[in-house]
Amino acid sequence: MKYLLSVVFFINALVFTLAQSEDNYYLFPIRPGEQNYLAGTMGELRSSHFHAGLDIKTGGQIGWPVYAAADGYVSRIKISNGGYGHALYLNHPNGTSTVYAHLSRYNEAITDFVLDGQYEQQSFTVQLFPNKDQFEVKKGDIIGYAGNTGSSTGPHLHFEIRDRNQRILDPLKYKFSEIKDQISPQVKSIAFVSLDGDARVNGMYGRYEFDVLKTGDFYQPRVPIELSGNIGIELYAYDLLNGVYNRNGIPKTTLVINGDTVFRENKNSLSFSKQKNILVHMDYERYKEGGPKFNKLFIDDGNDNDIYDVPSKRYYFNEDIAQDIKIYLEDSYQNISIVSLETNSRKVVNKPDPAISNYEIFRNFLHLKAINSLSNTPITVYHGGNTSNILPYRETSKANYGLYDLRNGIPDSILINGETLYTDLYSSLPPRSDITFYNHDFELSLRKNTLFDTLYLRYNKEFDSTNNQELFEFPMQDVPFKGSFTLTLKPDYTYPDSTARVYSKFGSRLSFVGGEWDNGMISFDGSSLATYTIAEDITPPVITPRIVNSKSLYFKITDDLSGIRHYRATLNGEFLLMSYEYKDDLIWATPRNKNIPLTGEFILEVTDNTGNKSVYHNNLK
Repeated sequence: MKYLLSVVFFINALVFTLAQSEDNYYLFPIRPGEQNYLAGTMGELRSSHFHAGLDIKTGGQIGWPVYAAADGYVSRIKISNGGYGHALYLNHPNGTSTVYAHLSRYNEAITDFVLDGQYEQQSFTVQLFPNKDQFEVKKGDIIGYAGNTGSSTGPHLHFEIRDRNQRILDPLKYKFSEIKDQISPQVKSIAFVSLDGDARVNGMYGRYEFDVLKTGDFYQPRVPIELSGNIGIELYAYDLLNGVYNRNGIPKTTLVINGDTVFRENKNSLSFSKQKNILVHMDYERYKEGGPKFNKLFIDDGNDNDIYDVPSKRYYFNEDIAQDIKIYLEDSYQNISIVSLETNSRKVVNKPDPAISNYEIFRNFLHLKAINSLSNTPITVYHGGNTSNILPYRETSKANYGLYDLRNGIPDSILINGETLYTDLYSSLPPRSDITFYNHDFELSLRKNTLFDTLYLRYNKEFDSTNNQELFEFPMQDVPFKGSFTLTLKPDYTYPDSTARVYSKFGSRLSFVGGEWDNGMISFDGSSLATYTIAEDITPPVITPRIVNSKSLYFKITDDLSGIRHYRATLNGEFLLMSYEYKDDLIWATPRNKNIPLTGEFILEVTDNTGNKSVYHNNLK
């Protein structure tokens, strides 16, 4: 017994020692020892990915010192125009690595090394891998300075901790004293989703949101809710930290129904290879409509993320039985909020009236609405030579609602509200298949990893007479894609191969896509569908001198259509590095030796994405 107690005591002491060691292993990289504030946390739902690591505020300023979080060495340096901008990667003896992104500059030794690499590669954007013993650092060494480079929208430091397999770890689990959080997650809305044709939310098929209010210790919907069939639950919530109003991510969410845990997600670590799954982890359609990012508390089709401790695809609700639902939201500092409600226990008086004009596509169904005052004729769907009369699942004094299962065939037309409608649906394309859809106007080639779920392909061809543009319309901007596809457009008009390219069109705005011409057709790869047109760019970029003297060279470079693809400068025939900040359209000379005046023949060439080129020439004195 004494031996057993000794072993238990030893194990407990070891665990305590390791915990203490782990918590103290890393130094906070900005103003260590002082209170800091965050603009973003681990696992926060971004538009195309789960946020990795922390965004640490720097008081809206560029130039705050960035300190090495632990002993180690510089393993990688990367400069890119977008993304992480100026980024630095350190490897540590415990097998982890740390990442410091959006830096304005590196420390002097690293800056000199990077400059040599840029001149050797004759490129502003570089990726360098120093030798292991080239830049050894100690915990607390200044390795760089915070900035706003890359895709950053304001000065801050993006900081990550990764394990030896490059999985991203939540830095807040190391309990940095510099961050204070005594605020529980905030819950704003809950949504319920019909996951099959028999599922209903307050008597209706579809997706319906309900505001919640905090009453005592719980967040609760303000109205009664009736659920039946296979239902998915979604939640709009975020976390707050002391001293700031930024809406941050919630790492742990648990769904409990009738005392059983049916779903739990834990974003304490993330895999880069699974990042695309955010598009089906959140309600992408609602987000693309301009709404908030709702977190799904079920595993939707095609979602293979590994953050779910308890995965669940749906939960079946019996409309005759009251069901107790609790949702627990826990932040990185163990502050917890609870959503609590009981369904099917109170009568629903005001049932929803969906804002449907004739029909909408939701999941695998056409949701149809027949206005009683317009016609007494039953809804009829014609598909592939077959006819389906749609029986209403709900009848009101104003309208009848029905469902048509798209898996039974793509409709050719619909008789509804006294008129025959021809849909823009062309085909259903299955996921996990190499498949090409051929049409008079286009060809769409999908790969095995392109789709999360079945794609109900919609298309219209229009002509914009005002702007003289052919429009290839794919009204599916709210459909997420897991991987890329190849789309080939077959225009009716002839375009010059050298200067005409594909652009996506949003209102009156054109955004460059690109493409390669072959036999009058143009092909490109994409990862989301939109409205496309083909436009010709024959205007070269504009080079505007800002500062031109023997000490400094600054230029603004812009292009009014296809965008800047490449630039290059020489001084007396030798390569001269020009640093670039694309958010300001600004480039500036970064000579290898700052003590040598910038004199002699200076040539700057700027090329756009169509190949148009502008040249600036000056004999500097």
